[in-house]
Amino acid sequence: MSGRSSIDSLRRLSPASDAEAAAVFGVTGREELLEAVTGLPFGRRGQVRRATHRRRRLVLAVAAVVVVAIGTAATWVVLHKAPGRETTSVECVIKGVDAIIPSSSGNPAADCAAEWLREEGAVAPPLRAYANGFGGVTVLPRSEKPPAGYKPLRAQDVALIELQGSLDDVIDGLNSACLDPAAATRLAKAKLAQFGFTDWTVSVRDPQSADAPGSCTSIAVVDPAARTVTLIAGGPSAGGTSLELAHKLRPIAQSCEPLRAAVASVRAAASSLGLSESAHGYDLNTVNDNSLRCSSIYETVGGRIFVTVRGPRN
Repeated sequence: MSGRSSIDSLRRLSPASDAEAAAVFGVTGREELLEAVTGLPFGRRGQVRRATHRRRRLVLAVAAVVVVAIGTAATWVVLHKAPGRETTSVECVIKGVDAIIPSSSGNPAADCAAEWLREEGAVAPPLRAYANGFGGVTVLPRSEKPPAGYKPLRAQDVALIELQGSLDDVIDGLNSACLDPAAATRLAKAKLAQFGFTDWTVSVRDPQSADAPGSCTSIAVVDPAARTVTLIAGGPSAGGTSLELAHKLRPIAQSCEPLRAAVASVRAAASSLGLSESAHGYDLNTVNDNSLRCSSIYETVGGRIFVTVRGPRN
């Protein structure tokens, strides 16, 4: 990979304020744009890589342009120049094509090695993670020279990854039901306490919009710099098979199984719905964490189904 990507270039633009966006789009138009952008899926690499690469870059470019225009809390997600360690997703560049996946282990190179194996059916070459200087983490083969400004990064903050995963969770998080602002705030505060973020605050952006008929408070913007979680109204991210899987995973998540048993239970539940990892019906990530007594299970949906199981080996 050489030169600057379109998303890196767009990150350099200055976002408009909420007042400016409202003047251009109107409050309703601004909210519709926000919902559309925050609902954009994570990208999966396609079979025809060159065409897929161009299409995904275009989708990212359009998303970034819209986010720059509306200047909302979602701007932080795409454009905020946070330290790479504080991000909760990772861009994997696999044979020249990029895919953005949720972080799971805190080791971005290991997460992308798992993605490489899923996509290519082969073991990844040695990989190296970089903070790309624009608030994101990019993983490249070690044989490739990184663009100027990329700095090696060893790890991401695991507690932040767990917090984001638990908030986005379809099993027991914001996307497990259509929550009103008050219920979503209670849930977010409970998750913050669970992971030790006791000095953080929770706010709801534009609660009048969140109270609109049919809307759910389902989006969480985690900002470590401000020590805040901002809740935003949006449509539910899960439905159909992903919601059916969540129903089957809920009793497993509430039990207390070690990692190997929990993974076997997840695979059995997915199989009962006709989902398989080999057919890319869902992506399963496992993380060994002997500090836990029981395994935790998070299901998140962003164009595809991601399931992360974290727990003790025995």
